[in-house]
This record gives sequence, C-alpha cells and structure tokens, in this order.
Amino acid sequence: MRTYTSKKPAGRRSCRRAATGFTMVEVIVALALFGITLTAIFGAMRACSAAAHRARMLTGSVLLAESLLAETKLDENPVFQTRQGRDNLYSWQVQMTPTPVENLAAVRVTVEWPQQQRMQHYELVSLVHIKTSIEGK
Repeated sequence: MRTYTSKKPAGRRSCRRAATGFTMVEVIVALALFGITLTAIFGAMRACSAAAHRARMLTGSVLLAESLLAETKLDENPVFQTRQGRDNLYSWQVQMTPTPVENLAAVRVTVEWPQQQRMQHYELVSLVHIKTSIEGK
C-alpha cells in the first residue's frame, strides 16, 4: 500500500494517507498466489484420495486372500488343484501343490483387481499340513 506525505513546515510534521486501497499490481499478485495455493491444495487432496482408495482395495484383497487360505486349511479332504473365482471387483485363484516334504502342501493365493487402467495383485503363500488317513483316526 502506498502512503503519501505532505510537505509542511519543519515544525509541523504529519503524515497523511491518500485514498486507501490496493493497486492493480497488488491485486493481481494476490490472485496469482491464491490460484497457486488452491492448485497445490487440490493436487494434494487428489493424491490423498487416490492413496486412500488404493489402501482400501489392498486391504480388501488381503482379507479375501486370508479368508481363502483359512478355508483351504480347514478343508477336511484337501486336493492338489487350482480353484478360481470372483468376488465383486476381485478375481482370485487358490493353487495347492505338493512339496517334497511328506504331509506338507504349498498354498498360493493370488487376488487381482483393476486400478487405474491396470491390474493390481496381492499374493499370499503358505504351507499347510495335510492329515493322512492314519493321522485322522
């Protein structure tokens, strides 16, 4: 803001302000700073929203994979095979394969979902003890 002083005799010094207000340059600079700030804020909000969506989808895939693994572990008659299915946005696959160790099977659960025009996936691998017919009696 600009202030103007009037020239008075040396004994009487006083400052006077002319019309109060902002110059056009000050208004333009303030609007430019406001625009830059809003752009940064909206960019940060968009990034936070995308991160929250990714976290939500990843959490859902982890819960689904753990649920499928628990079902496989609780199966009374496990079979070495591959099962597939869909659950809302997620597609999943459970693959049970034998290992060199007797009474032990490897279970691989893969969950996929679409996000930002590409497929994301989560994979859970575990070993499962298989009860033989002799152990079950």
